[in-house]
Amino acid sequence: MNFEIKMNRIPVDELKPGMVFTRKVFGDDYELVVDANTPITSKDIDRLKKRGVKFVETAGELKEIVKIKEDVVIENSIEVDTKKLDSFYKSLVSSIESIYINYKVSKEIIPDKVQNVVDSILSKIKEVKDKNVFINLVHVSDASKYLPTHVINVTILGVLLGMEIGFPEQKIRLLATGLSLMDIGMVYIPMGILERESKLTPEEYNKIKTHTVLGYKAVVQENNFSNEVGRVCLEHHERWDGTGYPRKLEKFQISEYARIAAIVDTYEAMIRKRVYRDKMMSFEAMRTILAEGSTKFDPDILKVFTSMMSIYPVGSYVMLNTRSIAKVISSDPISPFRPVVKIVYDEFGTKVEDGETIKLSEELNLFIVKPIKEEELGKV
Repeated sequence: MNFEIKMNRIPVDELKPGMVFTRKVFGDDYELVVDANTPITSKDIDRLKKRGVKFVETAGELKEIVKIKEDVVIENSIEVDTKKLDSFYKSLVSSIESIYINYKVSKEIIPDKVQNVVDSILSKIKEVKDKNVFINLVHVSDASKYLPTHVINVTILGVLLGMEIGFPEQKIRLLATGLSLMDIGMVYIPMGILERESKLTPEEYNKIKTHTVLGYKAVVQENNFSNEVGRVCLEHHERWDGTGYPRKLEKFQISEYARIAAIVDTYEAMIRKRVYRDKMMSFEAMRTILAEGSTKFDPDILKVFTSMMSIYPVGSYVMLNTRSIAKVISSDPISPFRPVVKIVYDEFGTKVEDGETIKLSEELNLFIVKPIKEEELGKV
């Protein structure tokens, strides 16, 4: 015996947030809108309208209209908060530049000035309370002053990583101090080498490699910082498998702070444009680090870094299976392949000024197809 199920057709314009139906509600092509006994949200209604859906269908009846707490809209908050930090960030870069220049001239590193940088970063992170804002800040920062910008970005990422690991504040401060002075040995490297418009020769690369030993000497022997701080300078280019420099240390022979520095330093360098190569997309940088992870970096620290950043880091662009282009605005540590994204170009390649924010972990019919380079926006 065949039973015909009667479907009730409801205009989308008549839907209201909080409506609960006794059976599943479907949109076009029987695409599920909400399950039975699940409230419809304003987000559901907006999505239907943006797709041009005029009616939904259900075999059930309207059960009730409940008061629901809508998700907090985060679509612009990270970008807005990042812009608010612009002057703060520039002051950090200026402070590090001043510390490095002062050492180059006088061979003196003033501890209070270093401490001010560390205090500023820690207090601002505690104030803002959203790591994604700082990850985005690192990705959008102006690298016209490469060295101080790189140092500040590495310090920010390292502090965030230390917090994710669960370091107490004393260890966070030691880590941040070491990271902020990590590249001070670079002041001995001629600017002609640092700003070369082509790849370095083996001789020039060997010259740059001396910055680790020179940095340790500057920090510990000349300015009486702790050995723990100095080892970040000395060992941040050592590698888990013993292939790094200057001493080819391996595994736990490398200080814990330097093992953190190795990861964040490598990642930040990859996403930064240099005169002799283009920057990598953040996705490519993560993929490269993960590919080398089992041999080059402490695997336990790398797992925490991957969780913190997600496979698609905040600020990167991706194409969805709908062919829409979206910007990653928040990571999801539980689902690193399914971050929160904001549509910036629709499926026809038209720029969207106030695009929809989508939490991909909750939209199983949507997924990321591939990462998109920033210069490809609007051309794909």
